[in-house]
Amino acid sequence: MSAASITPVTPPRASADPSAARVAAPLAGVRVIEWNGSMSASFCARLLSDLGANVLKLEPPGAGDPLRRTGPFAPDASYGDDAALFAYLNHGKDSATLDPSCPTGAALLNRLIESADLLITSAHASRLVELQLDGDTLRQIQPALVTLAVTPFGTLPARDASTMRADADTLAAFTDFTLTHHAGYAFHQARPVHAPSEQPPVACADREVALATGVAAANAALWGLLEAQLHGEGRSIECAELDVIAHLLIEPVADYGRGERTFSRRREELQGTEVAGGLIWLLPCKDGFVMISPREEHQWERWVELLGNPPWSRDAALCGERSARNENWMILQDEMSKWTREHTRADVFERAQAARVACFPVSGARDLLENAQLKARRFFDSWEGTRNIPLSMPGLPFSLRTQSGAELPRARKVVSPRLGSANRAVFEGRLGLSPGEMETLRQQGVV
Repeated sequence: MSAASITPVTPPRASADPSAARVAAPLAGVRVIEWNGSMSASFCARLLSDLGANVLKLEPPGAGDPLRRTGPFAPDASYGDDAALFAYLNHGKDSATLDPSCPTGAALLNRLIESADLLITSAHASRLVELQLDGDTLRQIQPALVTLAVTPFGTLPARDASTMRADADTLAAFTDFTLTHHAGYAFHQARPVHAPSEQPPVACADREVALATGVAAANAALWGLLEAQLHGEGRSIECAELDVIAHLLIEPVADYGRGERTFSRRREELQGTEVAGGLIWLLPCKDGFVMISPREEHQWERWVELLGNPPWSRDAALCGERSARNENWMILQDEMSKWTREHTRADVFERAQAARVACFPVSGARDLLENAQLKARRFFDSWEGTRNIPLSMPGLPFSLRTQSGAELPRARKVVSPRLGSANRAVFEGRLGLSPGEMETLRQQGVV
C-alpha cells in the first residue's frame, strides 16, 4: 500500500472535531478517492473516514453531489452545506471538484490515483471502461490500487447495459423501494391487508438499502486493502445493493426451502400473520403504542402475571400453548389492550422490562431524542451546518473497536465538507498546478 498499515496507530491527522484531538485510527495514512458515488458508496467512504482514512470526495464542478440539494436541511436553508443527509454521509471527508469525463480531468484523476489506495465509485463497469477508469487500466498506474464498485445490481450483461445509460444518475432510479421489493425483503415491513391488489406494497425504513450496503461495502473495502497490503496487488471488488438486501433473507429463504411457511400479504383472520401472529403484538396505551414479544413460554407466563392473571389467561384453548396464541392472536390483542390502555407507554415498558419480557415503546422523533438508552449509548451526534444552530443527528448504530476490545474514539461533531474546499490543497498542493492553471481549469469546467 502507498502509505499505511492496517494496524491501530496514533495518526498525525487531527480529527475534524476540535474536542476530539488525537484518536487511534486503524486506517491512518490510507488514501481513498470517492467519485460518482451513490448514497451506499458515500456511506461506505464515510465509515472508512471514521476509521482514519483520508477520503477525498470528487464532486461535479458547479452543482456538486445531488445530495447537496436533497433535504432535510438546517432551519432556513435549502442547499449545500446545510443538507443534513449529505452531512451525515460525508462527515470527515475532503471535497474537491473534478470532471474526469474530459481528457484533462481524466489526466488529473490519473495523477491522484498514483498515490491512492482505494477508488470507490457507483459508475457502471461499461462507463468506467469508456473513461479508462476501470480497475485493470488504473492498476497500470498504481498496481496496488483497490477499486470498489457499489451499484444496484452489479455488472449487468452487455445486452442489458445497452438499454440504459450506464451512469449513477440513471441507476439511481432503482430506489430503496424497488430494490427491497425486487429482493423480496420488503415483506418484513408489510402488515397483511385484506385486498393486496388494491392496497399497494409499502417501502422499508428510510435509506435502509443505502446504509446496509454501505456497511457491507466498507467491509469489502477492508478486505481489499488487506489483500493489497499482503500481496502488493490491488483487486476489483463489486458490491451490489440487491445482493446485500437479498442476503438479509437468509432465514426466511431457508424456511421457505424446507416448506415450513409461505408468505403472503393477504390477511387471514384466523391464522395470524408474520408480524402480529401470536409472537408480537402492537398494543395501544394512554399515550401511544408499545410492541411486546412474549414468545417463549416462560415469558408468556410472566407477561400474563404482569397483567394480573386475568380469567382469559387460564383458558388453555385460547392461549395455553404457542400454537393456540398464534391462532387466537386477534382475540388476545383485544384482551391485552384492555390493560395496556390504562397505562402509559413508559409504564408498560418499564414493567415488562422488570419482568424480563421483550417490549419497547413505539417512539416519535422527540421521544427518541429523550430516550434514556440512546443517551446512555451516546447515539446522537451534533451538527450545526452554516447557521451555527446546534442540531442532533443520528450517530453510528455500532461502535468501532480494536482487536483488544478497546473502543475507538471518534468525533462527535458532524462536519460537512464545503464544495471544492480542498481544491487548492489537492490540485495546487498535491499535484503542483499554478493558480493560473487552476483558473483556466475552472473556466473550462474541469474543476
